[in-house]
Amino acid sequence: MRYVLTSQVLSVTQVEQEAQKVGATEINVIPRFGQVYCSLQPNQVSRLPKAIKVRDVGVVRSSQQIVVEEPLTIQLASAPPAEALNMYNVFEQLRQSFQPPLTGQGLTVAVLDSGVRKTHETLENAVIYEANFSSSSTPSDVFGHGIGIAFLIAGLFSLYSGVAPGARIMNIKVLEDNGEGTEEALVLGIDHVCGLVAGAKARGLLPSDEDYPNTLNLSIGAPDDGDDNNAVRVACRTAWRDYGLQVIAAVGNDGPKPSTVEMPACDPDVIGVGGIESNNFIVASFSSRGPTREGAIKPDIVCWSSSILVASHRGNSEYDMKSGTSFATPVLAGVDGLMWELGRRVYGQSWRATWHDVLAYAPYYCVKPQNAPVDKDNDYGYGLPAINVMVNQVMGAGPATGVSTVVEAAAPLMMLVVLGTMLKGGLGA
Repeated sequence: MRYVLTSQVLSVTQVEQEAQKVGATEINVIPRFGQVYCSLQPNQVSRLPKAIKVRDVGVVRSSQQIVVEEPLTIQLASAPPAEALNMYNVFEQLRQSFQPPLTGQGLTVAVLDSGVRKTHETLENAVIYEANFSSSSTPSDVFGHGIGIAFLIAGLFSLYSGVAPGARIMNIKVLEDNGEGTEEALVLGIDHVCGLVAGAKARGLLPSDEDYPNTLNLSIGAPDDGDDNNAVRVACRTAWRDYGLQVIAAVGNDGPKPSTVEMPACDPDVIGVGGIESNNFIVASFSSRGPTREGAIKPDIVCWSSSILVASHRGNSEYDMKSGTSFATPVLAGVDGLMWELGRRVYGQSWRATWHDVLAYAPYYCVKPQNAPVDKDNDYGYGLPAINVMVNQVMGAGPATGVSTVVEAAAPLMMLVVLGTMLKGGLGA
């Protein structure tokens, strides 16, 4: 059996030594998180000191809807199918409202998932780094999940682009080719990205340098066990508190039952993203609901999550439609890139605001249906960020006919920028 060993009393080195004493094998030590992974027999576990907490290494899975939708046969020169939400149509007018256009340049997102097919026509220049913590022989996406996440953040090709096509992707493969992986692989991936941040800082890089990761996109999860010392949750908290990596995670697809929000989205330091239907403002039936096992209200935010157009793993010019909170999560990551780029233009390179800053005043600029609770609730969280005004303009009222109309529609996003600057005390102003 594979276990993770931790202790509030012993150092990680001492824990490793105790594991060695009882004959543990395949020992993997992660000092950054105070965790030791190893293989043990039951009689060996019983001989460990009581000061060591022993947990089974659990399984994590992709957070896409169980039913995979049919592949799309499309022509690149044509408009996307009416039933498929195309992030290019939603966000292109916002990006083009500014000169030079916003692209999300400066944002680097580590996608911890099933891998990314970096040769896809939408991602040829987006993937700048790869690491493989699965047992697969390839860092590419064989399952058909991670590529869709990467596309929604940074895809770029004709009519089919993600939210922030100037952003960069770090492909950190932690899931096997069947869409499942271990908590150990996920923690190793998080640890690796933290190391990349430490290395970037040591080299004197700015957070906007492409080799400096800013965000962890975790469109994966596991059932919440109610343990705030869960190894994955500890890794996520450390990534945020010690390395400044904002962690954005899907809440899962076990709704509408209550208390189904997955780990690590259940953690207070993780931005938990739920899903709404893409053609209306109703929380998706599959989107997991709070409260968490510890009684916290989740999700934090909701975003579009059904019938999303994404790049496919099947070929370099293939596309699919997918649903699930997995695909709501990278939209938030991409919007962060646009917001951050605009803020840097106005206030300088030192300006930075994250979704953690946004949530501090979320009730003022997140919106919900009229029948939803005003305060944060276990279906919608704080609601949909106010960029939905722009979405309604494009998807509901039709394309804007002038720059002034588009800027007016994009005003909620600009409000986030101003608010973030206030929260940061006007850094760089």
